[in-house]
Amino acid sequence: MKTTIKLLMLTALMAVSCNSDSDSSDNSSAQDTTVTADAKAQALEEDVEGIKEEVLAGDGYYASKNADTQLPPSSCRVITQETLTNGDKKFKVDFGTGCVDSNGNNRSGIIYIVAHRNTTTNEITAAITFDNYYINSNKIEGTIDVSRAVVNSVPTFTRETNINIIQPSGGGTIHREGSFNIEKIGGVSTPLVFTDDVFSIRGNALTTLPNGTLLHMEITEPLIRNIGCPVIVKGKKTITKNSQTFVLDYGNGSCDDIATLTLPGGTVITIYL
Repeated sequence: MKTTIKLLMLTALMAVSCNSDSDSSDNSSAQDTTVTADAKAQALEEDVEGIKEEVLAGDGYYASKNADTQLPPSSCRVITQETLTNGDKKFKVDFGTGCVDSNGNNRSGIIYIVAHRNTTTNEITAAITFDNYYINSNKIEGTIDVSRAVVNSVPTFTRETNINIIQPSGGGTIHREGSFNIEKIGGVSTPLVFTDDVFSIRGNALTTLPNGTLLHMEITEPLIRNIGCPVIVKGKKTITKNSQTFVLDYGNGSCDDIATLTLPGGTVITIYL
């Protein structure tokens, strides 16, 4: 049996499922696809990470900046910066009261990025916070802290996440805490060309649904994120909910929004990210 569920319908699905804690092996799709809350949280987190990379690369934080590598103009955000008293740079990415970006995402509010470079180790850290920030009516609160180092000429990152996703229309709040190790596997030789970057992501996270249900997530095959594509294109993760294990497969590397979710009883659900 194969059922198609739109990830954008997650709010409605969760409104149904949060009223019940029954979990037979292949319960109704509306019940079991609540585990896609993890996919939604991952997508929003990676989106913020991409904005951070765009801002720091465009500012020349990773290499010497020149006129050919400025951030592309956009009517959907204004980026300003200030140098703090300790020498750190604070970037303000302001989406105003609402705009639609080139990928069709509706954004508003502000993302702040405070970047620090260790002059001894050349390690770069970025502390990301939010001020009334929304994407597609989902409000994001909390912190994302990223540390970047170059190991054997390859940029590597660690990311610690502690965020709330407040869903629209009374859909409740998804809370996510995660720890990730990230390696840049594409675009290494072009540090100021943002669009050719490819990242391999490993790690785990704990997601709390609005009804208190916990989702334990472990990446079992590295997630591949191509900055030129708005979604994760490859990789697998296992998600455990109430002692049942689900497998989310992002596909074979094609830039599409299709993923599959295998339920404990073997049923495969196609979801659109």
